Amino acid sequence: MYLASLIIILALAAIVFAAALFLFVSVYATIVSFYKGAPYVRSKKARVRTMFELADIKEGERVVDLGSGDGLILIEAAKRGAVATGIEINPFLVWYSKRRVKKSGFGKRVKIIKSDFRKYDLREADVVFLYLWPSTNEGLEYKFSRELKPGTRVISNGFPLPGLEPHASKNGVYVYYF
Repeated sequence: MYLASLIIILALAAIVFAAALFLFVSVYATIVSFYKGAPYVRSKKARVRTMFELADIKEGERVVDLGSGDGLILIEAAKRGAVATGIEINPFLVWYSKRRVKKSGFGKRVKIIKSDFRKYDLREADVVFLYLWPSTNEGLEYKFSRELKPGTRVISNGFPLPGLEPHASKNGVYVYYF
């Protein structure tokens, strides 16, 4: 009887601990993501199709996803023959997206870096994807103009880049050539 009660108490304590840990990680990740670029919001499948249609990725191109979230864009880019790098500041999403990439079988074509995308050098990129707050997009024009090589395509999901005229747009996706 005593042993059964002890097991029940330990099991409940483990559940409470796991819930508290999950809550802490979730709140931390949300706050960090919110203030560093944008909270995690998964792109809808139709929007992802539009993004890749407009990006026109070719075999061997280098793709960078700023705020790569769950790795969906990286996996899709790898399926099209690209070498993809995701920059993500949220440690939970870095862990999760690395698992998704490994499970997808594209681990050799995809790399995920835990970092603030503002610190990542974009000179090697052929295509840059982003799905960020409009206020975050405001600060990127200078970075793009300094680092992107001529012909690099920037695909912005949901929000245009202030001060720049898109080369094309469709269904809330904006394409810029640098």
